Amino acid sequence: MAHFDLYQSLGLSRQISSADLAAEIDARLATTPTADAGMRDQLSTARAVLGDDSRRSLYDQRLDDPSAPEIDVASLRELAALDIGEQSAPAGATAPGKGAQFQQQAGATAKQVQDSFRQSKLLAIGITAVVTAVIVGLAGWALGLFGGGDDLKDAKSTANEMLGKGNSDDLRSWIQENSTYQDRDSVLSQLKLSGDGSFSGMDSLFGGSDLTAGEALAGDQLKMTTLGDIDKFYEMLDDEGYSREEADSLVRVGVVDGNDSYKGSVLMLERDGDYQIVDVQVF
Repeated sequence: MAHFDLYQSLGLSRQISSADLAAEIDARLATTPTADAGMRDQLSTARAVLGDDSRRSLYDQRLDDPSAPEIDVASLRELAALDIGEQSAPAGATAPGKGAQFQQQAGATAKQVQDSFRQSKLLAIGITAVVTAVIVGLAGWALGLFGGGDDLKDAKSTANEMLGKGNSDDLRSWIQENSTYQDRDSVLSQLKLSGDGSFSGMDSLFGGSDLTAGEALAGDQLKMTTLGDIDKFYEMLDDEGYSREEADSLVRVGVVDGNDSYKGSVLMLERDGDYQIVDVQVF
């Protein structure tokens, strides 16, 4: 799939400096209505990535390489939230060639980004596909056939508890206690609780009101989307520090509004007897 091009999407010039891009994006943010959550989110992400020389360099090099791992919305948010500091390149160092992986682009910093990107990819492997299909009405039958029912009531309760957090301080504190340490930074970023800290309520985040947990899919239903490569599914999760038992406990709960329209989903797993948030998706 093609990379997500922030320049093209927002009509920004690649020829101007990061500082000038930051100023231009700040001006747009100042005039973009709060109600336009989608545009504000994209602008905020672009501000964090393109307005910083180091992040922009990493982004531009991967953007120019069609063979590199896909840049999608989730990976952009990972990069936007990454603390890469203000380190400059060593004297005499030459810029890496086009197509170099992040490890080659910026040493340890790049490895953090690459690991973060890989993690985002891992969680996106098919797991969102079923819920997304439900949104467009292609898999409604599957919920009736495979839906978890009362067996997943604790997972739905956890999702509802998260959705009930109305301010950033309460939500941040709750996420600190109810997310896996491996994915906590990513979840905070997805909820707009890191970086510019633009969280302004669940309704604004998901673009709907009267939000509640919808149908949930778990275990075998999620693994069906790995196209049969179950061993690779477990192997990649193991690389991220998740046990096979935790992988088997994965649950993705849909987020619906008062009109029963799906607005997103929450991925979680069971650890120490409680559900822990792993990933949040906004549709």
